[in-house]
Amino acid sequence: MMGGLKVKDIVEVTNGRLIVGEPDTIFTRISTDSRHISKGDLFIALRGSAIGGYDGHAFVEDAISKGAKGALVMKEGLKWPSSCHLQLIAVKDTLVALGDIAAYTRKRYELPVVGITGSTGKTTVKELCASILSAQGVCLKTERNYNNLIGVPLTLIKLNSIHQFAVIEMGTNSQGEIDRLSSIVRPTVSVMTNINPAHLNGLLNIPGIIREKQAIFANTLAGGAAIINPHLEHMDQVEIPGWLDIITFSTSGKADVTVREVINQGLDGTELSIDLAGKIIRTKVSLPGHHNILNALAACACAVALNIPPEAIAYGIREARFPGMRLEITVSDSITIVDDTYNANPASMKAALDILGNAPHTNKVAILGDMLELGKDARYWHEQLGKWVALSKINKVFITGTFAHVVSGAAIKEGMDASAVCLVEDVADLKAMISDMIGKETIVLVKASRALQLDKVATYLKAVA
Repeated sequence: MMGGLKVKDIVEVTNGRLIVGEPDTIFTRISTDSRHISKGDLFIALRGSAIGGYDGHAFVEDAISKGAKGALVMKEGLKWPSSCHLQLIAVKDTLVALGDIAAYTRKRYELPVVGITGSTGKTTVKELCASILSAQGVCLKTERNYNNLIGVPLTLIKLNSIHQFAVIEMGTNSQGEIDRLSSIVRPTVSVMTNINPAHLNGLLNIPGIIREKQAIFANTLAGGAAIINPHLEHMDQVEIPGWLDIITFSTSGKADVTVREVINQGLDGTELSIDLAGKIIRTKVSLPGHHNILNALAACACAVALNIPPEAIAYGIREARFPGMRLEITVSDSITIVDDTYNANPASMKAALDILGNAPHTNKVAILGDMLELGKDARYWHEQLGKWVALSKINKVFITGTFAHVVSGAAIKEGMDASAVCLVEDVADLKAMISDMIGKETIVLVKASRALQLDKVATYLKAVA
């Protein structure tokens, strides 16, 4: 629920025009999806690439028939019921208006808001932060990965007086998105997890990624905090305004939040002793891999910035739960499956292969597909992927996608036995080829960018496991 917004407030903050309706009418909720309308909603008609090429204006009548109290549109010539109980507001751009409404909602509530961006680890840090803060009070968080120009505003609009914290994840694939999102969110604490090659189609190169991501700090409220790992590559180039405190985390150098002891429990995660700027806690990260230790430290640093008690930080890290298809591990009597099919970029691919290579299983298998949105560097990074596959010392790799031949060639050149490298045309072929691999000592990593649909392979493996 958004706490109720009047028509006249929406008109004012969006610079819109009330075509039909009463200024004092209150909407109880906002929706951009006519399939999920509740009585009393304001339906915002988005269109274009923001919603997969659809035009939300075609669904206005459907939304009204399902109980929407009004609509916010860009087209004024719509067929509109004559009932005086319905409201029609026209704006220049409904996507911009959605963000403006969210920014207005944010300003109505004074509460700590954590903003999270970075090339990788955003969702994991978000879940860890939200778990910590939820132990202290009601925390609004980004659901799943709704971290774009639609998802962030729709999350913020849910803010109301019951919330004591908010944790908002912000993603980007083109210049200007983080600036817009963080200007809406106005975080009190902002985290940049890392800078790695990702979304290069829109961000072009590492300097472009840095320019885009660092906007989160420029829009963080004065007196707030910036959370960074200063020892990661490229982080020394990130600009942080002087009005922010800087709290650092690291496993490899001096920082405010560091690790004292690491007890690796393999696929079960890692037991940690963490130094929280002088206060020691013991906790556990349930996700495997060194990168998830860093994610936990980032969340701890956020909590330190918000003066959360150490015992609550330890509890929140230990109790955190994570969305599916992100290092989701399924163990059965016949096979272990590591489903990391939500997305892929070079950093996350390398991290996943490191986990596979270090697994205790006798038979280690990777099923991999393309990493998308790498622009002109795509071939280079797929060559690197092939080298990482070979160096990970796994037993077999199945590769599909446009760059499959590049990955396989690089793996074989790096020394992997050619008989252990299989090129696969499509997902259906994969299912047939992997059926005979099932065995108690087998672990299978499934990973690619989401468009490759390797989640279907992971689902198949779980069904037959």
